[in-house]
Amino acid sequence: MADNKDNEERRNEFMDAAEKLFKENGIVDTTINSIVRELDVAKGLFYYYFKSKDDVIDAISEKYNTVFKEMMNASMDHPRYEERLQQYMENCIHSFHTLNNQLKGKEDADLSPLITRSMSEAKKAMERGMTRLLEEGNRTGYFQLEHPEYYAKILTGGIITLVREEADEKEIERIMEDLLNRLRKENRNDTE
Repeated sequence: MADNKDNEERRNEFMDAAEKLFKENGIVDTTINSIVRELDVAKGLFYYYFKSKDDVIDAISEKYNTVFKEMMNASMDHPRYEERLQQYMENCIHSFHTLNNQLKGKEDADLSPLITRSMSEAKKAMERGMTRLLEEGNRTGYFQLEHPEYYAKILTGGIITLVREEADEKEIERIMEDLLNRLRKENRNDTE
């Protein structure tokens, strides 16, 4: 039986079916056989697109992180530094909240390999972006942080923790804004 779907579409179908089954049954309890049964295709077709179940997990994680990075960097064209910083924080909080929701399955479904990969990549991306923004803040005189990369890790860790504890996005934004204002004031007091 010839497969008439284009490669990208068929690959996405495999990813969607695997993601659905992972969320229902957990990753360990989802087999390649169950994925191909879900799509009603031959097992060999799976191996045309993926080397293993682990390869599918990587592809799903990559899909999540592509969307995460797009959301994180949306509307970052504000001319004023403070507006870009605020927009980036809002984007990161919303992006992590969205990613956290995407990584939820049924209560007993173990998604830990997918969660670990997706969150780790998202965290690294956010830390890099936050570090660049804090370094820009140093250059413009908005901040005077000795190690902006450490502050980026602290802010990122705080956002992730609060999102995973299901704190309200607006509350997280208020907390992060307060922390950034305190950093700015603290640095100003140190230089006076």
